[in-house]
Amino acid sequence: MTIRPKVLAQSWSCQPRLTCSRISSCGEARWYLENCSWGGKLDRDSDGIPCESLC
Repeated sequence: MTIRPKVLAQSWSCQPRLTCSRISSCGEARWYLENCSWGGKLDRDSDGIPCESLC
């Protein structure tokens, strides 16, 4: 099994209520999904892919 290290985000933080329209990249959306308590809201169809318009 390969363990992927967490990539440190540039200046991302878990600011509440961000929407996909305010996120600039797929990497940023994935970071929120994996690291923020509200990140699941970015994956509306629960398929593991946040902000499908970006990813």
